[in-house]
Amino acid sequence: MNEAALLPVIQAGDGRTLSRVKFLSLLNTYNCFLKDQTQLHLTYSQEADGEVVVEGMLNICWGVRRPIRLKIQDDKQILSLAPNTPPDPTSPVSPPGDKRGMSRWGEYADLHQIDEMVQTPQETVKNPLPGPPVYETSTLRPTRQKYPELEAESNLFRCMSDASLVKRRRGKENTAARREKERQHRFSINGHFYNYKTSIFTPSFGTPTKVCISSRMTTDQVIEQLLHKFKIQNDPQEFALYCVRQSGEKRKLSKKEQPLWERILQGPSDDIMKIFLMDADEEEISDDVAQYLNIELPILEKVLQKLHDEENREIQGIKNKYKHQKKILSQMLNGKISRHIETSV
Repeated sequence: MNEAALLPVIQAGDGRTLSRVKFLSLLNTYNCFLKDQTQLHLTYSQEADGEVVVEGMLNICWGVRRPIRLKIQDDKQILSLAPNTPPDPTSPVSPPGDKRGMSRWGEYADLHQIDEMVQTPQETVKNPLPGPPVYETSTLRPTRQKYPELEAESNLFRCMSDASLVKRRRGKENTAARREKERQHRFSINGHFYNYKTSIFTPSFGTPTKVCISSRMTTDQVIEQLLHKFKIQNDPQEFALYCVRQSGEKRKLSKKEQPLWERILQGPSDDIMKIFLMDADEEEISDDVAQYLNIELPILEKVLQKLHDEENREIQGIKNKYKHQKKILSQMLNGKISRHIETSV
């Protein structure tokens, strides 16, 4: 975009404004810091109404303490290679769309689909002999002709991990379908996909992940985007984004703040500030308290004792002040009572 076309003043979220020169300087500094990671560079565009929209990857660290629940069912079926043919009522294998054969990450609805990917269609047998079909004991499916030349590749598919199998299939798809699959792809958290043992777990504290967002997205929208990326079942309202500085200061981003602008204004370095996904009830830490977090314990004890002594002095001073005022008021009341008695006599 032409830099001269930018407005003199740019809205930077939460009521803040930046001059055009300041904005371009922050953006250039951000991208120069990440010069070796071009996929993390930020880009910007100007809308018809003059609003400047920044897009890019935001680095977010896991800091949740409550367990994460992964969805058992993806938004899409991982395998969609089976043709849309009417189900065979005599077949013991559930059709791909049947509820008994729900596809989960790392599992397949039909046990024999893995090695059927590379097999050629079987020839139709004319005048088949009457009688019930014969099933193999391993997968309970009708017997079929074996292809020795494909046996090695078939065994390779059986030995490959699920993630490798998906990557292998990606190369055979067109660009549009590939982009759609990448958008809907289930990513792993610390190597965890869905299975019955790790469907509920807590990610390691401080583990980073990335999510593609724009400067228009609010805190709630970024959280929803992150949970959708990993197919997390938890309610987005259970979490919040926190800006954690190197000093230990921890500030909770409000629901309407725009995290990407916060990242741009603070700079790209995680050594200065990190954005954490934490539980919504996590306590904030002010800068005044954070300055004591990295001090050694003996020094902290002396500081605490000093504060305690100062508190006692303040309490005693307030007591003395009100004691003195009480004494004055008592003297004034006693004087008025005495004069009233003398006048009455």
